[in-house]
Amino acid sequence: MGLLHYFYKICIVGNFGVGKTTLVRQYLEKRFVCNVASTIGSNFYLKQIKIPNVENIITLQIWDLAGQDHFKWVRKEFYKGAKGIVYVFDLTRKDTFEDMIKWKNEIDNVDGDFSTVLVGNKLDLINPNNRMISEVEITNVQHFLGASAYFEASAKIGTSVMDFFLKLVSEIYSSFNSKNESV
Repeated sequence: MGLLHYFYKICIVGNFGVGKTTLVRQYLEKRFVCNVASTIGSNFYLKQIKIPNVENIITLQIWDLAGQDHFKWVRKEFYKGAKGIVYVFDLTRKDTFEDMIKWKNEIDNVDGDFSTVLVGNKLDLINPNNRMISEVEITNVQHFLGASAYFEASAKIGTSVMDFFLKLVSEIYSSFNSKNESV
């Protein structure tokens, strides 16, 4: 049997200003882009990747969805067909963490079987001795979201960006490969 080609749609969601676009740009370009314009509706990006111990070709279609409430009406369509969800909050703004429940409820209104990860962004801006969000709170929300893992990331310096994408894609691959689904 030759190489198979897998195509996975991934949506990255979270409030306005949490750094979704900068995380995606760091993943794709391995650099920090400051002063990124607000996403209007959505942006999407393509990336072919390899995951360890897998010879098949995987193409990611990453959808960066606008976080403003007035785009809620359009986001539902973008979730359709997604295999993975990256929930992102800002480690310096507790309200963005608390809104993860809102994001989960929005996504639950769409039929789909999603692999998910939770990402706290802007690690470079927090004081480790004075954290706004406790480990217990994070664990509780991670379980509520059904996220397989939690990562603290920094789009600015690249901390954990490759790791959370690799974890999500590996999980999707394992899940769908066990069902013998390929595209």
